[in-house]
Amino acid sequence: MKVTKESGELLFDTDLICYGLVKSGYVTYQETWSRRTLRSAQLDPNNGANWVPVSVTYDPAHKADALYGFTLYNSISPIVFLVGPGCLNGTSLAGNAMTFLFSNADASTKFYCFDLMADNIPGSPYMKTRNVNGLITFNSLQPPLNIVYAIQAPAPPTPSGGKYGTTYSGGYNYNLNSGPVNQYNRSRLISRIDIPLSAGYEYAAYLPWSRSVGIYDASDIGGYPAYIQYGGAEGAFGGMGNMSFIFGASAGTTMASPLTANTHFFSLPIDRFPVALVIKTNNLPFPYN
Repeated sequence: MKVTKESGELLFDTDLICYGLVKSGYVTYQETWSRRTLRSAQLDPNNGANWVPVSVTYDPAHKADALYGFTLYNSISPIVFLVGPGCLNGTSLAGNAMTFLFSNADASTKFYCFDLMADNIPGSPYMKTRNVNGLITFNSLQPPLNIVYAIQAPAPPTPSGGKYGTTYSGGYNYNLNSGPVNQYNRSRLISRIDIPLSAGYEYAAYLPWSRSVGIYDASDIGGYPAYIQYGGAEGAFGGMGNMSFIFGASAGTTMASPLTANTHFFSLPIDRFPVALVIKTNNLPFPYN
């Protein structure tokens, strides 16, 4: 069964798997994954036993590797679209509870979580379709997923000596900092590019897969010089009239302390580039559960 608008635009096709909104809201602080540093520079970095947690004593929500997220119950195959920064660092599963964990996010980041449509929402009237195996393919009680853009991450600028000044051509860098300034907390260098879309709409983005990168953060904040090398992760998110790609610190990354100052990115894969899926949020309920 296919349903279209008067203009001919396809609304849904029951031959296709259809996703529906299951939850939306603001992410909240979940936990912190401490970075790891070698106990001694002379030790073998390939031996995991030689890496120890970085000890920081103040409020964990202010640490460089604070993770924000939300928990979803009884999910099938969920995907998460973000409004505001965030890099998916993984999920944890306890029974039927799946928790999504995002680094480089904060309490202002919004999420819209979709899952395969299911026959578990009360209400009427409704229209439901099923495939030949009896599985729900469309349920009008759920707000459906509607992709409006598919945008590939831009290539980086030409490297110099294998190093990139930023990870996206036409992008820019900035450093996140919250809480007391010290060499562990302030090391959150972000490389970002903002891509304009049709004005007047808020957008959310989902990155099906992401890349890693090496980050050398040598900027100086609050008069405290700290030359830190660590690993980063990629993310995508939406905003008002635009969407963005970012690279930022990966939670729980290894960390080294070189002696020279030269902010850059390295070990950035460029043989393939992820494509972010983008939706409009204007007609989606928020918060929703």
